[in-house]
Amino acid sequence: MGDIKQQTSSAARAVGEAVGHKAEEVADRSRQAGAEGVARAAQTATAVADAVAGEAPAVAEYVRGAAAKIDRLAGDLRDKKVGELLSSAADFGRSQPVAMLAGAALVGFALSRVIKVGVAAPAATKEADPEYEPMKDLS
Repeated sequence: MGDIKQQTSSAARAVGEAVGHKAEEVADRSRQAGAEGVARAAQTATAVADAVAGEAPAVAEYVRGAAAKIDRLAGDLRDKKVGELLSSAADFGRSQPVAMLAGAALVGFALSRVIKVGVAAPAATKEADPEYEPMKDLS
């Protein structure tokens, strides 16, 4: 009985390690993709600041400051491991709970908009296509 228990424990440990490594790989790819997306957002913010600099220099400076912070976030995403990022987020959440809650609400709103646009876009494309036949999809 003890031998079976030991083998089961050993097999469970091996499976756990394999799953852990795979999950870490997936998280790392997601982290890298996220870093690139955040870096593009920083570039966009910088371009917006450049565009409004002539008409609203104060706004441009504010947007440039935000772009610099966004770019630092992209650097952190590239340079840190997932565990470090989660630990940093937890520390920030403990020290700044209101900011964390506001950020979570903002991210939730942004994701809902992205999902809404993503769902609406394919439907609009099909309706605009004169050769689209709704019943054809069902066959």
